[in-house]
Amino acid sequence: MTIAVVVSALAAAGPTLAQTGDVHIDGDAHPNVGALLMPRADGSLRIICTGTLVTDRVFLTAGHCTSFMEDNGLSRAYVTFDPFFGTDPDHDIFSTKYVGEIVTNPGYKPPYRNDTAIVLLDKPVRGIAPAQIAPLGFLDGLRASGAIGATSFVNVGYGSAEQIVVPQSGPIFPFDGIRKWTTSAFTTLDPEYIHLNQNIHQGNSGTGYGDSGGPTFVDTANGPVVVSVVSTGDVPCWSTSVNQRVDVASSQSFLAPYLAL
Repeated sequence: MTIAVVVSALAAAGPTLAQTGDVHIDGDAHPNVGALLMPRADGSLRIICTGTLVTDRVFLTAGHCTSFMEDNGLSRAYVTFDPFFGTDPDHDIFSTKYVGEIVTNPGYKPPYRNDTAIVLLDKPVRGIAPAQIAPLGFLDGLRASGAIGATSFVNVGYGSAEQIVVPQSGPIFPFDGIRKWTTSAFTTLDPEYIHLNQNIHQGNSGTGYGDSGGPTFVDTANGPVVVSVVSTGDVPCWSTSVNQRVDVASSQSFLAPYLAL
């Protein structure tokens, strides 16, 4: 997937990866997934990360994304749910940009420990159904049942579509502002992170630069739930993504007061 952030800035901030493999244009498939926007010096907005509407006022993203913004003197952020950000100026229904207060998980430690944050929006988002967060221990239950190895993990975000190598200057990750989705397979689970296989030679796909903070969904009998947010992965975005779990106590205790608003 793609993001409107210069790659050097991404590297400094840590927002992850460039979407790889079988990438699908999202359209209206995941309307509750949005882009985290940061103002440029001229007042225009650029995407720096992805996130998910989890209540009508709570936009879930990654702590390393909001920490980067706070390090640049920002306490507020913009959010858009436009699936074609910057490419559809006449598509007014998606042009609305929401604004709110940045709240980084107090337990966040660089680069990716307790890597959750929210934007608490000033006004509720109307017309978009929030996503559901997986309950405590959801992924542990999948592993205990033996089902986790056969589970499809759907990533949604605005990250770069692929790496392009430019002669004499090296790789770039071109931005198109389009929300996309990919499917990854399970690799390993630890107490804070889920590691996903996005190796295209093994039939998988995955996340990229600008997808940081974006959701990974798992389908359940009651609909899809968010199990993690994108944190990091291998530099060329070829093989593995490492995502902060949201079904663990460190994430859920941070989120609980805001989800209850």
